[in-house]
Amino acid sequence: MRKIFLFNLGFRIIVFLGSLYSLCLPGYSQQGTASSPANTSLDPAPLFQDSGPNGTVPLQEGSTLKKSTQSDPAPTTTIEQVNVYAQPNLPMQPTSTDIDSVYGIPMNVMDTPRTVTPVNQTLMYSSGVNALGGMMNPMALLTVNPTTYGSVMDFMTDAPYVLGTQAVPYVNGIELSLTNIMMGNAGLPWNWNMIQSFDILEGPANAVYGQTQGSNGIVNYVTKQPYFDKFRGYVYDTTGMYENYLWGLDIGGPINDKLAYRFSYMGVESGSWWQYVHNDEQDFYAALSAKPIENYTADWYFNMEFADASPIGYSGMNRPSNELFLNGLYYTGFLPPSQINSFPPTYPNGVPIPYNQFPGAGLEPVNRRAMLIPPDAAQTGYQGMTQLIQRVHVTDGFDIVNNTLVWYTRHRAIQPAYFYDEAVMGDYEVDNRTEIRLQFDTPVGGKPGRKTHWGKKEDFEEQEGLNFSHYVDTGFEWHYQRNVDYVSTSFLNIPNEFDIMNENPLLWDARLTPAWQALVAQQIEVPIPGMPGYYFEPGNGITGTTDSQYWAFAPFLQWNIQFHPKVSLLAGARATTYIVDAVTPPGTPSDQFAQFRTTSLAPLFNISPVYRPFPWMTVYFNFNWLYSTAAADMGGFAPVFTDNNMRLLDQYIEGGLKFNLYHNKLYLTAAGIRSHLEEGYVALPPVVTHMTAFQFNLNYQPTRHFWARAGFAYMRGISNFSDLPFGPPETQSYSTGYAFRHHLPLDDAGMFGFGYMPGVWPWMDFPEIVANAMVSYQFSNGFGITLSGTWMDATPSFWNYTAWIPAQDYANLQLFYQSKHWQINLYFWNFFNSHYWIPYAAAAGASPDSGSNSDWVVPGQAFWIQGTVAYQF
Repeated sequence: MRKIFLFNLGFRIIVFLGSLYSLCLPGYSQQGTASSPANTSLDPAPLFQDSGPNGTVPLQEGSTLKKSTQSDPAPTTTIEQVNVYAQPNLPMQPTSTDIDSVYGIPMNVMDTPRTVTPVNQTLMYSSGVNALGGMMNPMALLTVNPTTYGSVMDFMTDAPYVLGTQAVPYVNGIELSLTNIMMGNAGLPWNWNMIQSFDILEGPANAVYGQTQGSNGIVNYVTKQPYFDKFRGYVYDTTGMYENYLWGLDIGGPINDKLAYRFSYMGVESGSWWQYVHNDEQDFYAALSAKPIENYTADWYFNMEFADASPIGYSGMNRPSNELFLNGLYYTGFLPPSQINSFPPTYPNGVPIPYNQFPGAGLEPVNRRAMLIPPDAAQTGYQGMTQLIQRVHVTDGFDIVNNTLVWYTRHRAIQPAYFYDEAVMGDYEVDNRTEIRLQFDTPVGGKPGRKTHWGKKEDFEEQEGLNFSHYVDTGFEWHYQRNVDYVSTSFLNIPNEFDIMNENPLLWDARLTPAWQALVAQQIEVPIPGMPGYYFEPGNGITGTTDSQYWAFAPFLQWNIQFHPKVSLLAGARATTYIVDAVTPPGTPSDQFAQFRTTSLAPLFNISPVYRPFPWMTVYFNFNWLYSTAAADMGGFAPVFTDNNMRLLDQYIEGGLKFNLYHNKLYLTAAGIRSHLEEGYVALPPVVTHMTAFQFNLNYQPTRHFWARAGFAYMRGISNFSDLPFGPPETQSYSTGYAFRHHLPLDDAGMFGFGYMPGVWPWMDFPEIVANAMVSYQFSNGFGITLSGTWMDATPSFWNYTAWIPAQDYANLQLFYQSKHWQINLYFWNFFNSHYWIPYAAAAGASPDSGSNSDWVVPGQAFWIQGTVAYQF
């Protein structure tokens, strides 16, 4: 029975601890003073908080937007600078607090020469990014940023898409490398329980953070912080249609004046609107912040999650066509298992079978909830992390920061319908970065200048000459990663031989076919040791079977120089040395053994001039150049890689304008972007992709009761296959309707000679125009409403344009109520019940996994209701 909701946590957000408000309170400063708690860089509670002295928070004036560094900064350890006093409504302007996700050093958005989207808790829950519990919500992400158009695979990733590629994920400033972002594979569902906020950055990472794999964006997650001011806690329960259940507990407070804690738990037991899709998840998070001695602070974070899921990231609805997109009609018909083969489907005599000769081939109305995912498809396992961030304040303008992250994952997944499986036997990574942060002034001519700090405005006597202000972040980072992964994908191109409407789902299993059994007999498919029913291919290239370990060592330098109050320059450099040893894993037949050993250097460089002609206007230019690497299934290196997989060029250029108007009430940005990204193939030259984009964003908050956002993006991607022996890969190179009309086989294995010629190809399944908007209003009595929506233009679903996903729209409505102790939220998702479609791998030209792109599409979830009730104590 479908259960309809109650209320939602969604508004965990609106009364969140104020990061800037405490600057206005007597006795409190953001960096800490004698009258402030020992660690004031704590994030606000995610739901309810006490308000300030008068219960209101004025909007900040433009003069308060500069970086809030004080003359004698106390040590802080967290990535984001926030403080412990609460406010009834969180400021929604990106300029409200400094961020360091862009260049590794705290900067205000107006001083940052990049397009960055800070996503606080209000925006997270108003958009519904985390409404699916442990799953990513790609359509909700579009209401936050128009360049984050994603795909079916986005549901199972640990980061959103940005400008057509999955973003590289970071946790409190450390790269999470145990994922293949081009394959969209992160393993288990992402744990939103530990996330306090995150920043979406367009373009590659800075010299401090570094970047292993190439991408058109990164996302930096900031985890929940302890409370030093007082004990806080809340409990919540979420119920929604289609067996959607989430619940949780969050508590924290001071242990003494030198130690504070935070603990958070989330449970998920959810079915789904989609057929045979579920997610059962248990997430635990803990944090401690300490200042045992003066000038030293330490933050420790721990996260553990257990999951049993069948996410739609491994599946979708097969046989996309114009009849499906426009009229809701599905092409039926299927082959018996004895006739199913791969590359392409054949009779036993080897003659391809035209689709119109399939038994029962025809058209009929489709059940939009139907998915080509068998009941026994599964994804189970556990993963966790621990992180320690330490900071020593040596003297005025001299700090040392050490950041150590350990991440571990063990899981397995199987999708029998096209036989994909993976077994991750216990992969882990250890990353340690030590930073030396220096702030100083250098006089150039005239009288000696006295020492100031970056971004701080002080009155001083007029003097001849110039006084340059510097913020330097330099140091060393090392990384170790261990992967033992088994993966099978050789039968990938058979999904369209199954009929999701008229066939027994238990027959959607490649292992039932004689063709599969022949692969096992030939040892092309090899049983995974100790895991009955699971198989792997020893030399499957970029897909990722491997027994790999590697070290990476990287010195870095990021330098910000302010030549004049109106002119500054950021420049950074990094050189990463990789030492790789990868072999085929245990269980590999001796005649299929392979090994890849290499030592490789990957440099990174970035430079960005910034001009502030007026306090309310910024003109900037940015150039990033780096070598990235390819990755195997879970982020390691495959034994069949070659050296050309270690030096893939990633070049990014951006120029833009930023405006902060009406006393920090209206924030506008406009940017032009051009990226050059190389995608690696094994033993072949890379495919060069280009993204050209223009983006506009608006944020408006005239009062604490009302805020609004809007965005527009034009994005055009192309891929150059001129240096390869084949063009864009597809397991089926035309729509099912085209095959029916022209008597062609399904799953024609396009990349194996039935597909396209080399050349330059525009991306498909990727809209060129996306627009979004969101408005929210809260009345004085605690009631409020939020509306959000997205529109995107039509896009072809096949490289030869035989089917088009039409222009689409998506809208949500949220009603909420907040009092001192209670929070109630009611969401109406897809409020107008729009029929929208999500492709399997958006921006297919930007991913080697595009071979399966046209076999899958997911119908967007129909109108559904979700609610949360929460109590704060």
